[in-house]
Amino acid sequence: MASLKKLAGQTVWYGVSNIAARLLTYLLTPYFTYMLTGYNGQVVYGKYRYIYALFPILNVLYTYGMETAFFRFSSTEDKKKLYNTQVTAILVSTCIFSLLLWLFRAPLAIFAEIEDHVEYVGWCAIIIGLDALSALPYARLRKENRPRKYALTKVAGIIVFVVSIVFLFSFGGKVADSNPNGFFALWYRNNTGVGFILFANILQAIVTLMLLFVELKDFRPAFDVVIFKKVFRYGYPILIAGFAGVINDSLNRVMFKNLNPASGKESLRQLGFYSAALSIAVLINLVIQAFRMAAEPFFFSISAEKDARHTYARVMKWFIILLAIMFLNVMLYLDIWKHFIGKEYQQAIGIVPVLLLSYIFLGVYYNLTVWYKLIDKTHFGTYIMVIGALVTIIFNWFLIPVLGYYACAWGTLLCYAVMMFLSYYWGQKHYPIPYDLPRIAKYIGLMLLLYSVNDRFCHFVSGFMIHILSGTILFAVFLYYIYLTEKDELKGFPLIGKYIR
Repeated sequence: MASLKKLAGQTVWYGVSNIAARLLTYLLTPYFTYMLTGYNGQVVYGKYRYIYALFPILNVLYTYGMETAFFRFSSTEDKKKLYNTQVTAILVSTCIFSLLLWLFRAPLAIFAEIEDHVEYVGWCAIIIGLDALSALPYARLRKENRPRKYALTKVAGIIVFVVSIVFLFSFGGKVADSNPNGFFALWYRNNTGVGFILFANILQAIVTLMLLFVELKDFRPAFDVVIFKKVFRYGYPILIAGFAGVINDSLNRVMFKNLNPASGKESLRQLGFYSAALSIAVLINLVIQAFRMAAEPFFFSISAEKDARHTYARVMKWFIILLAIMFLNVMLYLDIWKHFIGKEYQQAIGIVPVLLLSYIFLGVYYNLTVWYKLIDKTHFGTYIMVIGALVTIIFNWFLIPVLGYYACAWGTLLCYAVMMFLSYYWGQKHYPIPYDLPRIAKYIGLMLLLYSVNDRFCHFVSGFMIHILSGTILFAVFLYYIYLTEKDELKGFPLIGKYIR
C-alpha cells in the first residue's frame, strides 16, 4: 500500500504539470475556437493543428529513446558518466537534425502548409531542439523523485506560452496600431496566426531550458563509447517504437489532410473540427500522461521486490477504474463539456466517445508495457507499435476518403485495441502478471452500459437539466459499485479511507 501511495502522490504532481503542458491544445482550445471564427479563422486553426501533428514525429527523432535508457542504466552505470555521455550525444544530434531541417526548409514548408513562411521551419527546429535538450534534465528530475520541481518548471514554461498567445492575439493589434511603422507592427502583420503560436512556443522552450539550468550546470562534455553503445542498443527499439507511436497518434491527422477529397483549405477546416473534438477527449489522456511520468521510474524502482507483480496488477485495476470514471465524467455530462469548444467547431462531437474509449485502451497498453522494459526486451515494443502503425495507415488510407474524420477516430480505436491485446498476450508469456481480468472487464462493461443507457435516454428526452440529472444518477451508480466492490481496499487509501466504514 505504501508503494501505491507513493505512486499516487507523484502522479498528482506529474498530473499538475502535464495538465498545464496540455494547455497547448487543451485550455487554449476554447480560446482559439471562440476567437478564430468564420471560414478563414477555422482554416487557421486547422493549419495550426496540422503543423503540431508533425511535431511529435520530430520529437521522437531528436530524443531517440534516451529518457527510458537513462532510467534503465542509471542504477547500473556511473551516473555522472552516463548523464554526460547522453547529454553530449543529444546536443550533437540536435545540431545535426536542426541543420538538416534548415537545409531542406523549402520542401518541408510546402508539406507543412506554410510555404508562404519558409522561415517557420527554422522556428520549428528551434522549438524541437530546445525541447530535446530539456529531455534528460526532466528525466533526471523524475529519476531523483523530484516531481515538484518538474511540475513547477513545466507550469512556468506554459504560463509564458499562454501569456504570449493571449497578448499577441488579443492585444498585439492595438500595440501595432499605436506605432504602425515600427518593428513590432511590421512583424505582427507578417506573422499573424500560426506565426504567433510558433513564436510563443519558442519563448516557452527558452524559459523552460533556463529553469532547468541547475540540472545542466554540472554537465561536462564527455562521450563514453561503451556506455553509449549500451544505451543506444537499448534505446533504438524505443526510437522505432516511438516513431510507430506518433504514427498511431498523429499520422491520421496528416493523412486526413492529404486523403480527404475536399479542397486543401476545406480539409484544414475539417481537420480543425476533428482536433477540437479530440481536445475534449484528451481530458482522459491527461491522466494517462501523468500516470506514465510517475509510473516508469516507479515500476523500475520496485522491480526487485517480492510482491512487485501483484503491485503491478493492483496498479492496473485502479488505473482502469480512474479512466472509467473520467470516461463517464465526460460522456454523462457532455452537454456541459461540449461548450469547451466554440459552437462552430462542434460538428465532430459525435466522435468523442470513440476517442475516449481509444484512450482507455492506450492507457492500458502503456501500463502493460512494464514487462518488456523490465526484462530488456524492448524490441517487443517495437513490434507492437509497428503493427499498430500498420493498422492506422491501412485503415485510414482506405476509409478517410469515405468516412472523413470518423475514419480517424475508429482507426485510432482499432489501433490501440490491437496494441493492448498484443502487449498483454506476449507479456503473459514472458513476464506473467496476475491481472484481475474478470473484475476489470466488469468495470469496463458497466461503464459502457451506463454510457449507452444515458445516450439513448438523452436521444429521446430533451432538456439540459434532465440530461444532467440522468447523468448524475448513472454516475452515482458507478461510484457506488466501486464502493461495494473495493470497500476493503479503499479503507487503506489516504483521505478516502477515513470515510469508509
